[in-house]
Amino acid sequence: MKSARYAGRRPLRIFGLANAAILRCIIRSAVTDHAKTHPGVRGLVLLLSTVVALGAAVGCAGAPGAGGGLKVKKIAAVAQPPANVAAYFTVYTKEGKPVPDLDTPNFKIYENNKLIAEKKAKRQLLETKPVEAELVLVLLDVSGPYVDGEDFPDIVTAIGKLTTTVNKVGQGAIGVFDGEDEIVPMLGFGAPNEKAALDAIRHFRPRNRNGNLNGAIVQGVAAVEKQLDAATLPFRYGTLVIVTDRGDLAKKVTADVVKKKVADSVVDVQIVAIGPKTNRLELEPLASPGGLFISPEPKDFSKGLAGVAKKIDDVANARYLFSYCTNKREGNHTLTLVIENSEDHGRLIYKFNADGFRNGCSAKHRPLFEKASREKKEKESESE
Repeated sequence: MKSARYAGRRPLRIFGLANAAILRCIIRSAVTDHAKTHPGVRGLVLLLSTVVALGAAVGCAGAPGAGGGLKVKKIAAVAQPPANVAAYFTVYTKEGKPVPDLDTPNFKIYENNKLIAEKKAKRQLLETKPVEAELVLVLLDVSGPYVDGEDFPDIVTAIGKLTTTVNKVGQGAIGVFDGEDEIVPMLGFGAPNEKAALDAIRHFRPRNRNGNLNGAIVQGVAAVEKQLDAATLPFRYGTLVIVTDRGDLAKKVTADVVKKKVADSVVDVQIVAIGPKTNRLELEPLASPGGLFISPEPKDFSKGLAGVAKKIDDVANARYLFSYCTNKREGNHTLTLVIENSEDHGRLIYKFNADGFRNGCSAKHRPLFEKASREKKEKESESE
């Protein structure tokens, strides 16, 4: 039987009040404690628990988009006259997988915790290519036995296809290495005459069969870093792809030196290792986390290179540039950009100043970002 103290209360009214996140948290705590000594309110506790569960995505702090599992990392954000606010960021799942193909309806704008209707604030997802440089260097080991095999010409062709794919969104380059000290450039970043370079690789004969894999990785990372520093666009991303059929034989550079170089660099190192002489225990520590494709079957080179191409594409498509026109004309404000897909949500928070803002804003206007410094990537996390 219900307690007389709660007779006549309207559950729907309580349900309505509970829409406020802070009130949910207060009621949940207070009523649960009260229920311990007043059994008659246990039904009310059950109702409120349901409300809390339904509203969990909002979070007890009451801020829009709190409590989501999507990892949204703010790379940069700007607020510029006449009234443009823009954010450049990445979106990953809680498991660390890229979230590509989001569109404008997946984003909601809150200013000072108040939802801004689309008709009150023009918004646009902009192309990221004009603000970022994507650089990929492929180094092919030409010292191993697969150079003499029937699959080698096809491996070279597959590398050419990877470079062509990269050149659609950035710049690709190709080099080879054997047992000598230095890698041999065959095609510069974004250079023409790709066909001539690939033909030269097919006819390249190794000068030393004791492959300098470790030295090639260190030199390759340094070459990509140098290109990143020379790029003028504000955001730069580099990948080194190594194709080999065995481990290091030259013993000119230690594995520890390679590990430190890879760990300290912003360059993502991907290794495609094929053939019966490849060893996971030896090669995996030389790549970036999750960056090793290995197979005892030489013909799996196409699968490995296709996987690298997909990974580069997915990571690029998980980067977004969102722009909108604010109606604020002075003072300090807080943007909360809530990102939602069919499975989860996350948020980005950016505090900006609107002094001097005026009419005449276009959300399609490309924001001006300062050139970001090259530094080791941090773990993806929610941007507050």
